[in-house]
Amino acid sequence: MEQYFFAGGFPRSILAPSDAVSFQWREDFISTFLERDLPQWAGSTPATMGRLWRMLAHSNGQTVNYSTLASSLGISSVSVRNHIDILASTYMVEVVPPWFSNMGKRIVKSPKVYVADSGITAALLGLRSFSEMSGHPSFGAVWEQIVLSNLRGWFPDAEICHYRTANGAETDFVVRASGKVYAVECKATFSPVLSKGNHLAFEDIAPAHTFVVVPSPEGWSLKPGIDVVSLDGLREGLAGTRNW
Repeated sequence: MEQYFFAGGFPRSILAPSDAVSFQWREDFISTFLERDLPQWAGSTPATMGRLWRMLAHSNGQTVNYSTLASSLGISSVSVRNHIDILASTYMVEVVPPWFSNMGKRIVKSPKVYVADSGITAALLGLRSFSEMSGHPSFGAVWEQIVLSNLRGWFPDAEICHYRTANGAETDFVVRASGKVYAVECKATFSPVLSKGNHLAFEDIAPAHTFVVVPSPEGWSLKPGIDVVSLDGLREGLAGTRNW
């Protein structure tokens, strides 16, 4: 799991003979993508896209503020949106829309944006080892991204959103799969604690079940309807192959 956090899912990165070789491969991948692949899209330049990509790595998993990004980059908000669309269409970032089912709440309407691979995130942030990553402020968001990537792979047809309201209710993901709605909260710790905002979100969403995903092979029940699970436990729970 530590190697997955740091090296990501690209085979040549995670199977590299050393952390240094893995990091160099990811840096080369980023340069190649920016300088060779991107020019085929009109309106994007390697320098601007590289700066945006790194800014998204620093704000990984946060609701996107197009105006702030545009001001920092010296381009329009429309251009920022177009650039993020390019990164999403080339699988370099994941855009998670807000959940709108409860129209009586003041929903935060901005999407959340994640760099789509934990190893690429580490390279964009200049983190050369798991120990450097584990002490970085982005660590929790990287775990969210890992959970998101696995959800996309397991359930490609599922609807995945985030939920946040103006009164502080929030949970990382709301997943509609197999006709049911589930709440998924990600905690990069072996001793997860749910916030008041988490519980408010669960009350608003009224999910069929709530899963708190941790980077551990073990799972346990927190309370009726809420279970701490591993990645495998999350897959089993959403697939209906395990009773809760």
